[in-house]
Amino acid sequence: MFEVRVPATSANLGPGFDSLGIALNIHGHFLFEKTSSPDKKHLTIKAYRKALEWLNATGPDLQVSTPKKIPVGVGLGSSAACIVAGVLAACHISRQDVPKRELLQMAAALEGHPDNVAPALYGGLVSSGWREEKVFSGNLPLSGKIAFAVLIPSFSLSTSTARNVLPKNVSFSDATYNLSQLGLSISALANGDPELIRHAFDDRLHQPYRFPLIEDIDQLIDIAKQSGALAVTLSGAGPSLFLIRQRGNKLEGLIPRLAECKHRWKLRLCLPDMKGAQLKEF
Repeated sequence: MFEVRVPATSANLGPGFDSLGIALNIHGHFLFEKTSSPDKKHLTIKAYRKALEWLNATGPDLQVSTPKKIPVGVGLGSSAACIVAGVLAACHISRQDVPKRELLQMAAALEGHPDNVAPALYGGLVSSGWREEKVFSGNLPLSGKIAFAVLIPSFSLSTSTARNVLPKNVSFSDATYNLSQLGLSISALANGDPELIRHAFDDRLHQPYRFPLIEDIDQLIDIAKQSGALAVTLSGAGPSLFLIRQRGNKLEGLIPRLAECKHRWKLRLCLPDMKGAQLKEF
C-alpha cells in the first residue's frame, strides 16, 4: 500500500488565463492497493494505466480510495489531482525515476491544459504554457506577507459549461489589458504590496463571461473586499472564488455575512503548498 498526497490548486488567478496556477494546503489523499477488480472508469486509475503505457512498463491492477478529498466540480483542481496521483503511482510501480518535467508532459496531456497539474506537481506559484506540443513551466516567487482563502459554494459548475460561455475571439485592447494585469499580478504576488494587489488582478478574457454563471457573485466580491480581501478572482473556471489576504487577516467579518447570499458558501483559509505532490509507502 502507498499513498499519494496532492494539493488542491487554483488556476488563472484573474488575468493569468490558462497559464498561472497555485498549489494550496488543501489536500487530496489517494491510497493505492493491489486488487483483482479495479475500477477502470476512475480517472486516477485511467491516468495510472496511461502513464504505464508511456513508461513502457507493466504493473498490477490497483484500487484507489480517497479518505481525504479535494472538493469536486468547484474549481480547485480535483481532476488534476486525480491525474497527478495516477501518474506518480505508475512511476512508483515501475520503479522509474522520472524527472518532474516529464511527469508534467504526461499529466498535462491527460488533463488537456497545464495550469492545474503544474502547481499540483511542483507546488507554489507556477506559470505554464505550450510550445511546439510541449509544456514548459516555471515557479514564480511568492511573498510571505500574503496568504489566501477560498470561498467554496454548495453547488458545482462543470468546466465544459464554463468553457462554452467564452468568446472565440477577443479584442486587441482586451488582450493587451490582460497582459498588463498579468505582469502586475506576478509582481504583486512577489512583493506582497497590498495596494498593488488591489489593482492587479482584473481580467477581461474569461471572468466577465463566467461571472454571470454564479448568482451571488457581485455580492460576494463586495462583502469579501469589505471584510479585508485584497483581491477576489474565480478559482479556475469557478464557481469557487480565490481570495488574496494579508497574512494574519483571517477575514473574520466575512463569515457571518455569507448568510446574506442565496447559496451556501464556506470560507476556507489557506496558505501555499510549496512541495507539490508527495508519495509515501507504508
